[in-house]
Amino acid sequence: MQLTGKAIIRVDGQEWRCEDGASLDVGGVKREAKAGGGKVHGYTEETVPPELECKAYHTKDTDVTAINKIIDATVLFETDTGDRYVLRNAFVLEPGKLEAKDGTIAVKFSGMSCERL
Repeated sequence: MQLTGKAIIRVDGQEWRCEDGASLDVGGVKREAKAGGGKVHGYTEETVPPELECKAYHTKDTDVTAINKIIDATVLFETDTGDRYVLRNAFVLEPGKLEAKDGTIAVKFSGMSCERL
């Protein structure tokens, strides 16, 4: 059985040239146990937004400022095993940093939702 080892990232239908190692946190609910007096009394919940991180390769055609301005995008995370997830209404969380040493830009997205296709 093949295990996931790579992913393709597409932003608004355009495939990005990315370094292997992209990651996806689909988000959801984080729970924290609440205890006292030697007993667990219950838990609280906190919403965790989805996040996708990748390192895009920089070429002469790559506009770092345009990447930093991405909002309301559709971002697809497709694994080499065929599993696909979509971040809807995605936006870049922080300015990407161009690393001349390895020619990459670290990009971190979040979105309104993440769903498996």
